[in-house]
Amino acid sequence: MHIPNYSLIVSPLCQVTWKKNDFKRGPEQRQAFEQIKQETVHAVALGPVRAGPDVQNVLYTAAGENGPTWSLWQKAPGETRGRPLGFWSRGYRGSEARYTPTEKEILAAYEGVRAASEVIGTEAQLLLAPRLPVLGWMFKERAPSTHHATDATWSKWVALITQRARIGSPSRPGILEVITDWPEGKDFGMLPEEEVTRAEEAPLYNKLTEDEKPYALFTDGSCHIVGKHRRWKAAVWSPTRRVAEAAEGQGESSQFAEVKAIQLALDIAEREKWPTLYLYTDSWMVANALWGWLQQWKWSNWQRRGH
Repeated sequence: MHIPNYSLIVSPLCQVTWKKNDFKRGPEQRQAFEQIKQETVHAVALGPVRAGPDVQNVLYTAAGENGPTWSLWQKAPGETRGRPLGFWSRGYRGSEARYTPTEKEILAAYEGVRAASEVIGTEAQLLLAPRLPVLGWMFKERAPSTHHATDATWSKWVALITQRARIGSPSRPGILEVITDWPEGKDFGMLPEEEVTRAEEAPLYNKLTEDEKPYALFTDGSCHIVGKHRRWKAAVWSPTRRVAEAAEGQGESSQFAEVKAIQLALDIAEREKWPTLYLYTDSWMVANALWGWLQQWKWSNWQRRGH
């Protein structure tokens, strides 16, 4: 049995049990105790490695506040919940703590692909599930001008991930990508490749016709510190309806909130069966992702399901 992030969860409890500290059970200790009880109840046993064309290997990666985490799962036909093969995490080393949010997600994916290859080998297809798009950056000719990691580090990331991604055939490449939050309760069955209309740059909002403006949505995301934790909020605004839809949570970055806002907008357009969507954002990261990774997303159900 393995409990992900066990050391981080029980850290508040460990601090008050040290001999040099006075034992004082405060709100953080009570919260940690309740959380570890819940995690223990829901913990699942690590399963054996299975092989076969119908077995899906899903690698979930995330950049946390203290370091990257990743977990490897397998799902066979008929299973509603996959079996975990392993959970890993480590702290940021040296300058890694100063990486941009995108670089931290790439770092988590890099470490995850390395670990997964040791467990299932390099020939098995791997569904990479980061919280921000990763593959698109790996196939660019050079790193972005705003990067903090060294060129040598970027070259190391690119060499491993692109080599692993190119293994296999065009219809079944070595790595596919789907953007998601958490493995449980979601169906990641891969569909045959669908024809997806390529995104185009939208005109300025005031250039839209009156018939087009109802299909325009503005998105925004923000993050601020509350105590020792980060609180994020994502919002979507419809100028014609003068209605806003929002979501919020804890522990993520403003970039994550920007992506979450896009998800809300896509959900609205899909739910109401809009013929088109004019999406307006002030996030460079989101705009670049929409342009750069559309071809990767059409291999997965991310766009259709809004994950």
